[in-house]
Amino acid sequence: MSSSANITVLNENSQLGNLFKTVVKGGYCIGCGACAAVSESPIQMQMDEYGKFTATINPLAEQSSFDLPVEAVCPFSSRAQNEDQIGQELFGKDCQYHNKIGYYQATYAGFVSEGNFRDRGSSGGMGTWIVTNLMLEGLVDRVIHVQPRHPSEDDPRLFHYQISTTIEQVKQGAKSRYYPIEMSEVIRQVREQPGRYAIVGIPCFLKAVRLLMRQDARLAERIKFCVGLVCGHLKSRRFADMFAWQCGIEPGNILEFDFRKKIPGRNANSYGIEVVGLKEGQVVTQTSPVDQLYGKDWGLGFFKYKACDYCDDVVAEAADVSVGDAWLPQYVRDSQGTNVVVVRHPKIRELLEQGMATGKLKLDYIDAEEVARSQESGFRHRRDGLAYRLLITKRRGEWYPPKRVQPRIDRSRPLFNKGQKFRVLLVQQSHIAFKEAVEARDFSLFVKKMEPLVEAYRASYHPPKWMQRAQRAKQFLRRLIG
Repeated sequence: MSSSANITVLNENSQLGNLFKTVVKGGYCIGCGACAAVSESPIQMQMDEYGKFTATINPLAEQSSFDLPVEAVCPFSSRAQNEDQIGQELFGKDCQYHNKIGYYQATYAGFVSEGNFRDRGSSGGMGTWIVTNLMLEGLVDRVIHVQPRHPSEDDPRLFHYQISTTIEQVKQGAKSRYYPIEMSEVIRQVREQPGRYAIVGIPCFLKAVRLLMRQDARLAERIKFCVGLVCGHLKSRRFADMFAWQCGIEPGNILEFDFRKKIPGRNANSYGIEVVGLKEGQVVTQTSPVDQLYGKDWGLGFFKYKACDYCDDVVAEAADVSVGDAWLPQYVRDSQGTNVVVVRHPKIRELLEQGMATGKLKLDYIDAEEVARSQESGFRHRRDGLAYRLLITKRRGEWYPPKRVQPRIDRSRPLFNKGQKFRVLLVQQSHIAFKEAVEARDFSLFVKKMEPLVEAYRASYHPPKWMQRAQRAKQFLRRLIG
């Protein structure tokens, strides 16, 4: 039975009923699985026709479970604490506050100089080094993170959350995965298996973990550290399909995928992809620089979850430490990659300082504003752009997740506002157009349907020449008048 079929029989005054009426029905489910991870939850996570995880009602669930507090753990619900509230509670006593990166004790940029952490990572190797050293120092004995998996006919997923108990298993979880993941299965394992855990995740997932820990004492006792990944947005599984198809491997035939293949001699942001899959019945490995593939522009938002356009957390503010790419001029030319690091937990700060003193880490001290600048486009979209998207949604009379950003319009930026409308359309149409292309087994159909929108979106940022001349004349008159 589908989730929509069950909404009509739910008590809308219950947390379950309100969750489906607002978050799920509105398309704001990020597929994290927190609601399904609540003990005895009636919710299960399923992948929809567009390759995104979403919450559904388990048809075998007992009616008595419909009153469980599932809405309070959803990162996009109206009952959830926001990132400022969570951060204040966790870090407020010992940290400074910055309006974009949240609470912080220290901020760095650099990379791991020992071993092969940097080679195996998407960027500077800091995320894997941190969780590895949490284990080596005896602070945790298990790490929850995303690992590759072997797809099957019944379950085509290429990645899933898994618990690692050895250093080598931890290292195998290196690299970014731009792929849909859900964590209800692994959270149930944490509840069943005693231990001290670190969990690695994107901002909304770790926010959900903090909310779960607030209402589940066992999880709160066992999850010792949250390690955050700076996030652009979450993709459906069609993102990998799009790139693989252009390499000659059709959807359904992917066996392995590397989203961040480093290319020596290129800037860190000019990386490649590597895909292993079936082509004409043979297992082949194909690689390509991303800039040679259609759909490479992250700003187009192809296959993005709708919820990502209603998120104002870029750097995982609820995490004990956050790690991302140092997209700054002084670092981006290094093809091996460099991380920015935001530390909120004193023990992790101590680990980093020890690593620097022993030469294991090469880190520069940078200020919070530089960290924010390293993710400038993300903040522009999730703060300025979000304010406009919220206003449009509010004017339509539709429910939207409560945000720290307030609905508003900056009338001095008409082209930016117009671009936001196109971004929403690009996201929506990418899911639909790719599904049609897969059904027709014709990738060119996807390009044919998307390219007019892409061109219109790009043109929206470039006013016609007569408008440019008028703006210059207006500026000249203002200067002349005084």
